[in-house]
Amino acid sequence: MHTVYAAADPLEAEILRSYLAEHGIAAQVLGAGLWGARGELPADAWPRLVIADGTQVEAARELLRRYEHRRHAAATWVCACGERAPVHFEICWACGAERPAH
Repeated sequence: MHTVYAAADPLEAEILRSYLAEHGIAAQVLGAGLWGARGELPADAWPRLVIADGTQVEAARELLRRYEHRRHAAATWVCACGERAPVHFEICWACGAERPAH
C-alpha cells in the first residue's frame, strides 16, 4: 500500500477517493475511524488515501496536486468594496467590512 495523501478530515478523504476513482485509480481511506480520537491518541490520526497499485502512485499524486492547487487558488472571498481577501480573514483588510456569510 502506498500513501498518496493525508486528508484534513474523513469527508475530504472520501471526496478525494471518489475523485481518484473517476480517473481510474482505486484508492482506500485508512484511519478515518481514528478521527474522533484525535487529540487523545499519541499517534497520527489523520485519514489517508492509499493505493495498492504502485504504477498509479505518480498519476494519483499529480491529480492530488491539481486538487491542492485549485483548493488554494480559490481560497479567497471578494468584499463589497471589490478587494480580495484570504478565506481565513473574517474582515476585509481594505475597508473593515465583515465577510458575507454564504
